[in-house]
Amino acid sequence: MFTSSTLLCAVIGFAAGILLRVPVERLIGGAGGSLLVSASGAPPRVVARGGGGWPRPRPALALGLVTGAVFAALAWRLGPGLDLLAFLVLAAAGVVLAVVDLRTFRLPDAVVASLFLAGLTLLGIEALALDEFRAYVRALLGALALSAFHLVLAVARAGALGWGDVKLAAVLGFHLGWLGWDVLAAGAFLSFTGAGVTAVVMLATHRARPETVLAFGPWMLVGALGGVLCGEELVTAYLGW
Repeated sequence: MFTSSTLLCAVIGFAAGILLRVPVERLIGGAGGSLLVSASGAPPRVVARGGGGWPRPRPALALGLVTGAVFAALAWRLGPGLDLLAFLVLAAAGVVLAVVDLRTFRLPDAVVASLFLAGLTLLGIEALALDEFRAYVRALLGALALSAFHLVLAVARAGALGWGDVKLAAVLGFHLGWLGWDVLAAGAFLSFTGAGVTAVVMLATHRARPETVLAFGPWMLVGALGGVLCGEELVTAYLGW
């Protein structure tokens, strides 16, 4: 049901997205407009890329529309509460991280760390207020489990995942774990499925080669959003199939 709080969050998200253009361009500019590419069997290397930011005003409008839509979807799904605020902060920072990762193959530590701290604080207050300590402990375990899983993948195959992906996995695992193990599992599944399908399509259309490194952070974030919005339903449907 599209409520007034959903509409309000959509408006706030649109305004926040417009403002996100500034940190996005600063973070992209701070990386020198570089992209990571990989030689076959070798770690990624940095190759300079020209370009000085996005054309205006379309990037700001696009960021506003995307952020507004995500804010509205989260408000519709979660309802009012400090947990909604924590997820809205995650959404806003996630938009920044997704764009920066697509352009530079970097997930800035300062943004990821601040996001984790915000989640710990906001959901911690929610746990104290509503006596949801079991959910908070589950969130901590979710952060540990998802980051450990990504760490194993990063170590097992050099260049497949970056350390920024491992750190972001801790943030997403914490937030998704707060909502439940079903949501966490669905979010992880959707992220790898989305990335895998994209890679196959790009290979089939000759837009990528087997050694091409693709940004995984955006798919982690999209998968997490999918887990929040429909993770429980997906797991229920799978178990009942």
